[in-house]
Amino acid sequence: MLGVAAAGVRARAVTPVRPKIDESPPPTSAPALLNIEDLPSFVVAEEAGISRLSDVHTIIPTRPRLGLLKYQVQLGDTLFGIADKFGLKPESILWGNWYELDGDPHFIAPGQDLNILPVDGALHRWSAGEGLNGVASFYGVTARDILDWPGNNIDPAMDPANPDIKEGSGLIVPGGKRQPPSWQLVRITRSNPGVASILGPGACAAVSNGPTGDGVFGWPSTTKAVTGNPYIPGVHEAIDIGGGAGSGIFASDDGVVVYAGWNDWGYGYTVVIDHGNGWQTLYAHNGQIKVGCGQAVTQGSVIAGMGCTGKCSGTHVHFEMRSDTFGRVNPLNFLP
Repeated sequence: MLGVAAAGVRARAVTPVRPKIDESPPPTSAPALLNIEDLPSFVVAEEAGISRLSDVHTIIPTRPRLGLLKYQVQLGDTLFGIADKFGLKPESILWGNWYELDGDPHFIAPGQDLNILPVDGALHRWSAGEGLNGVASFYGVTARDILDWPGNNIDPAMDPANPDIKEGSGLIVPGGKRQPPSWQLVRITRSNPGVASILGPGACAAVSNGPTGDGVFGWPSTTKAVTGNPYIPGVHEAIDIGGGAGSGIFASDDGVVVYAGWNDWGYGYTVVIDHGNGWQTLYAHNGQIKVGCGQAVTQGSVIAGMGCTGKCSGTHVHFEMRSDTFGRVNPLNFLP
């Protein structure tokens, strides 16, 4: 035995502890497994405001995308469908590919690579001599909106009036908007059909008379289904109505033909009717044209055969309605 003593401490005997040795023979077979109900259950331990859960794991948040993606157009894709895939507005697909599509959603074609913006807005291709203030004003935003977008990799302290940006660089313009191309805004009437000369050889001479529509419009085809791009304000201000090749395209109301022929801007064979009451209707991508300049037409008369001419995908008629008062409207709001 050992004795331990210290000042103020009473010594006592300490007996060493020796572990017991299990002298039973080793097992000759594997021990039985515990049933699941024999296992201790895990419970949430709450102490000092801290909880522990049985299924502990870390969720890594998805980081927001700052730059462009490339998407290859598939057969059957539309501007609206592509936008929906990436959670963007349809106009952002057009404005992000303005230079590739010439401002026209009908220029989308299978196999084409499109820019997909990280946010709704536009893509600007930088030219030498530009200033950020002017570019921002063009898109309806501020220079700071462009400078502060991290994906543009621009020094935020840069002078907007004299920025050091490489020519040809693509700048993301968050919230930016574009105006429709000037050729799409041409309004062709009986008194001034010559303004359509910029559109192609289908322009007509002035017409002084002819029937007037009553403003109650009919469908331009026997099919009444929008099969392609729907009406999208500022982007695709028309509806695409599908049908069989060569099937009849009808005048939506009484009027006079003020454009009949090829359109150089992607519409292919096109017919425009002025209804004499402030309304015009346009029928594009036709396979054949069956009327001529200055011809009087009545509602339901055949003016063309359905096709896919110009920049288009699939047989359909691109149908627009324009009003002197309301501009280019959604035809579905005026068709029966």
